[in-house]
Amino acid sequence: MTQRHQIVSTVLLLAGVGLVFAGMSSALNFSLPGIIATVATIAGLLYAGSVWFGGGAPSEPSVLIFDRHLIIVSGAHPGRPVGDLFPLGVRRDVEQRCRDAFDGRSTRFSIPGDAPRRRFEVAPIRTADGLVAYGILLSGAMVPLISQEQLTPVA
Repeated sequence: MTQRHQIVSTVLLLAGVGLVFAGMSSALNFSLPGIIATVATIAGLLYAGSVWFGGGAPSEPSVLIFDRHLIIVSGAHPGRPVGDLFPLGVRRDVEQRCRDAFDGRSTRFSIPGDAPRRRFEVAPIRTADGLVAYGILLSGAMVPLISQEQLTPVA
C-alpha cells in the first residue's frame, strides 16, 4: 500500500508541476523572463511544501501505540495491525496480550525460538480518569533489563 501511495503521489506532483509550468509560461507568452519566473515559482512551491509537509520526528520502531482494534496508531508502521509484525505461530498470543492491556493488565514476554531472545512488554495507557485509551508495546532496548525467570514465553 505504501508503494502505491508513493507512486500516486509522485504522479500527482509531476502533473501539478507540469500544469503550473504550462499555465504560467503561456500566461507570460513563453518569454525567457516568463520561464525563469515560472521555474522560480515552482521551486518556491516545492520548497514550501517540503518544509511544511516534511517528515516529522523519526519514529522509534521499538515503541508501538495501538488502539482497541489492535491497529498501530503511533510508532513504526502506523495503520497496520499489531499482529502483522509477528510470526504466524505467535500472532494470536501476542494479540491476546495486547487485548489484555485494555483490561488493565501489563505483561512481559519473549518469543520462543527468537535467536536474539528479544523481550517485549505490553501495558495499558490510561487517561487522567483512569480509563484505558490505548495500549503500548515495547520491545528491545526499551524494555528494562529483567532476568529470564521473569519472562513468560508466548505459546
